[in-house]
Amino acid sequence: MPPSNPLSPERPEDSRFLGVCEELCFVAAWLPRGRHGYASLRAKEFNRQVGAHRLAVKLLIGPLKGEDMALHRCGNSRCHNPYHLYVGGDAENLRDRVLHRDARGHLEPLAATDDSRTSRVLTPRPLVLRKEVSRVTANFTGFTPNKCFHADWLHPTYDGYRQLCRTSWSGEVVGAHRKIHTLFIGPLDKYDIVGHSCSDTTCLNPYHLFISGQHTSHRDFNARHDKRCKLTDEGLDMIADMALRTAELVSKLGLHPQTILTYRRALLDATGHARGVQK
Repeated sequence: MPPSNPLSPERPEDSRFLGVCEELCFVAAWLPRGRHGYASLRAKEFNRQVGAHRLAVKLLIGPLKGEDMALHRCGNSRCHNPYHLYVGGDAENLRDRVLHRDARGHLEPLAATDDSRTSRVLTPRPLVLRKEVSRVTANFTGFTPNKCFHADWLHPTYDGYRQLCRTSWSGEVVGAHRKIHTLFIGPLDKYDIVGHSCSDTTCLNPYHLFISGQHTSHRDFNARHDKRCKLTDEGLDMIADMALRTAELVSKLGLHPQTILTYRRALLDATGHARGVQK
């Protein structure tokens, strides 16, 4: 069972889920944004950046097919509140643009916003909410502290989590719960371990997610999960030997120099001291 109070004192303020509601947008200040305001995350399984609003739809509302588009009822490209997202196409997108353009022209003075204050999460009030019917019949059902959230349309991982598409990646790397944490709670380091207070690894409720620690051995984690190469223990020991020059390792292991430097940087971060990496 999840804790009765997920906002308990033992959870730091910056690691708490602040909730979403139908009336207000949800803008995560920690996410990178393009010039049009859309936030995005790096999705390893797709090897590219994916829009935060598209991920929110796929994870919390339903799958996108063909020419489906993830659209904003609020007209706020910075928002990924699942209450404000629906699935449509070019025609719906055009109608949205007209509606929100007119709203900006006539209702701007009435729009309350907290964009001026510093906050992890901004919650501006939308000018107008579109009522267009979604192509996906399912609606976002909301998050509550004492009930798990499951997305049965997502694919299972071999290690007991959920993911967006069938891949051989581990849930520790591409699990849907990690994306939910990054979308709604805060950023993750790749070595962070995301735990479930409800003990249900298929749950995507951000009230139940928290960083439980880090993988103690960055080297072992990289060896298991870095698909750029698969190194033997002997190869990893060679990389850890700072007396060996990078050029020598490139020749012996057949790796790109940047790959070796990345592994060594992780080793130095893990040990907390540098011994002089030879280039």
